[in-house]
Amino acid sequence: MTIEGMDLETSEQLDKVLQTRRTVRSFTDKVPPRQQIEQIIEAGLLAPYAAAAVEGVKLFRRFFVFERGGESFRKVAELAVEQMKVVAAGFKQQCEADPAFAQKAGPFVKSMEMVVASGRLPITEAPYYVVIGEKAGFPAAEMQSLAHVLENMWLKATALGLGFRLISLTANLGRNEDFCRLLGVIPGEFAFDGCSIGYATEWPPPTPRPSFDEAVSWLA
Repeated sequence: MTIEGMDLETSEQLDKVLQTRRTVRSFTDKVPPRQQIEQIIEAGLLAPYAAAAVEGVKLFRRFFVFERGGESFRKVAELAVEQMKVVAAGFKQQCEADPAFAQKAGPFVKSMEMVVASGRLPITEAPYYVVIGEKAGFPAAEMQSLAHVLENMWLKATALGLGFRLISLTANLGRNEDFCRLLGVIPGEFAFDGCSIGYATEWPPPTPRPSFDEAVSWLA
């Protein structure tokens, strides 16, 4: 049985989007139409979820949109700076106590400290910052569901010609009571992740990948 409307052309269009998708780290000041942001969020709503973990909960997935220039955007940026300071300090302590950890994480910690010192967080670089909340349940699968949501949104943004960047700090922000208060949710009720969306200043080149033959094993 085949799905109506799905054909070789559809498959080739999907391949093109998959091959074109990139992490964008530099955005223009041009603001995408709100309709396109809504379409990207709609794609996120369609992502799979852990039905057993959120059984009986209708509003198990939430989206919070921050537009640069707004008061809420300013507040969330301030919270992000403070949260990054906390995370960087924690990592620095671990580095001082554990040489093996320092060798592995040292460059990353220094990079975080430089970002905090500059005041130019990734969260502030694009016109839109979107936070996604997934209801915490049992068995815990909310982070996997959030990954599906972000992948859908990323591919839709690419199809619309928009740049997209994952904002992994959002997961740590979700433990911040002031952040949860800003969103109007109870701390611990949702797991969070987020992304920035806007027009890329330039489209990045492809990144290195293993070849198909290197990566794939067929097991009889």
